[in-house]
Amino acid sequence: MSTQELRMAIQFEIVAILGDVGKIQLQKLSYFLQEEMDVPTKYPYRMHHYGPYSEALETDTTRLKFAGYVDVQPDLNGYGFHITRTDDPRDEWNSLLQPYENSIAWVVENFGSRRIPELELMATIHYMNRLRPNLAADELLERVRALKPKFAEAYVTKVYNEMEGLGLMN
Repeated sequence: MSTQELRMAIQFEIVAILGDVGKIQLQKLSYFLQEEMDVPTKYPYRMHHYGPYSEALETDTTRLKFAGYVDVQPDLNGYGFHITRTDDPRDEWNSLLQPYENSIAWVVENFGSRRIPELELMATIHYMNRLRPNLAADELLERVRALKPKFAEAYVTKVYNEMEGLGLMN
């Protein structure tokens, strides 16, 4: 199994389960699969406008499109993109996905229906916590607020507490 094949199989599985996924949503779900559920996709993430971002993941999405497995279309109202499946290579990828089925199901269940701004904030909080694991919660939240001033302090705290409840702030 190659890492690239696993990456593409996981991206396709997320699209297949959710039916219509945006690029930012796919970035964040993949981020949590790798960084929290230890799925070995080995994507390099860096902080970007909407939180942790991997250019390699974007490239793999394009590969899926060129392979004919997904379609990527801009939103007609100008709000991002819609990624939908066009073929079903899962028979080829079942053995790759099997060890990660529970992880994929957990991430989709806990994050799949969240709005993009919430995913952005959750992934940013998580990323900053991984980057600076020894920061006290109040200092971590202060740094997140500095990065994401569009989010109210009370909302950042609420999201942090929810993430703590999910066991994501270890």
